Amino acid sequence: MEIFFSLNIFLAVVVLFWPAWFSRFMIGLGWVNPLTILLALMIPVHVMKLFGGPLVLLEDGLFDSGYQFAVLMSNVYTIAQMVSVVIFYRLFRLTRFDRYLPWRAVDLRPVELRRGARACFAVFVLSFLFLASAEFGLINWLANPREGYQLYRTGQGHWYALAVSFLSVSYLLSFLARPRPGPLLASTVIHLAGAYLLGSKGNMLALFGSALVFLWFLRWRHLGKLLLLGTPLIFAMLLVNLYLALSDGFDLQAVFEYFDYYLNAAYYYQAYLAGRVDLFWGEVALTSIWGYVPRAIWPDKPVVYGILLVNEIFYPGQAEQTNTPAFGGAVEQFADFGLLGLLFFGIFGSQSILSALLSYLVFRRPGFDSRRVTLGMVMLMLVQFAPAFGTFFPTGLYLVLLGIVLGLLATIRWMSRSIRSQRQRRQYGVNPSILDTPGAGTA
Repeated sequence: MEIFFSLNIFLAVVVLFWPAWFSRFMIGLGWVNPLTILLALMIPVHVMKLFGGPLVLLEDGLFDSGYQFAVLMSNVYTIAQMVSVVIFYRLFRLTRFDRYLPWRAVDLRPVELRRGARACFAVFVLSFLFLASAEFGLINWLANPREGYQLYRTGQGHWYALAVSFLSVSYLLSFLARPRPGPLLASTVIHLAGAYLLGSKGNMLALFGSALVFLWFLRWRHLGKLLLLGTPLIFAMLLVNLYLALSDGFDLQAVFEYFDYYLNAAYYYQAYLAGRVDLFWGEVALTSIWGYVPRAIWPDKPVVYGILLVNEIFYPGQAEQTNTPAFGGAVEQFADFGLLGLLFFGIFGSQSILSALLSYLVFRRPGFDSRRVTLGMVMLMLVQFAPAFGTFFPTGLYLVLLGIVLGLLATIRWMSRSIRSQRQRRQYGVNPSILDTPGAGTA
């Protein structure tokens, strides 16, 4: 049994690196590429989730039966996702799916991108002010963003979600407006400060990862140095954020206890294997629809729905207190239909299919070109590499949010060119389009 347990853990480490294999041998990128950059940033977190927490928190450590089953289910789910991404990537490449990409010809000038970035940053600031002032108070939130994030988002989650997403859009548009290393690094500092105020470590890590990806697209020769020097700094910021969350007992034990994803998964699978917990037969997936409904619009929205149905079994009443411990080990995918559901969601889940599609569209040749930004390119970069864009927005609302952002940019483009057209008309006294006609103005 110990041999099987060891092989199970070894497989978990191997499949962790499948994005590196996919980007190198399927897409044809170098070993240093956007997918491996993001993977490298997440390795410490994955290691702490997979090994750190269970070693300290479980009595039998890595040889706990519930933990081992959780790792096995996670391996199966990850392999199913990998198979799905490979199949759909080949399908999109075979059918040359880029021919059907909308808005490929709708170009955006730098001035229009800058205006879009400023508008989105203004939405972020307003959303943050409404969020912080609603209950906790702006001064208190600024003093302890982590406490505000943990305890004072109830009923104000829509403001938090908008703040996260529009900060992300602002950052991307700032980069596309001035695609050079210097302006990008300055913009990164400003937007990292905004991410810190939102209280979540994930937002800061996502934004730093996006900065590295954007610099990769610019072929910046100092990218490796920034990765080596910047990663410790960003993790220092994460530790400060964690200290604010655990200030009453910040020690090594408390840090390991924070990574309890597989501990919770071990509890669940132990209960499931012992017959104390039944499958939900679709209830988790179906009730997840409540995630589409903002509580501000429907105050009677249930507190417990989706994966929180599992939380309620092991942490009763905690969801109502906004304390929702996460479950690793693919529990959310397993909880409805067991292994069959896990395979189905892994192969046909939107995450796998979308990853394949975006990998093809972004890295096809010709792919990203900072010299000519189109609305289609903005859409691709938003979905694939904008930090934390659409977080807390379920699929339907995510598409609505994406449409709003693209609509905003299209409106800015139309207004900008309309004003420019009027100025040309006043200046030349003719229809501006005539000025663009070959031979116009010649005898």
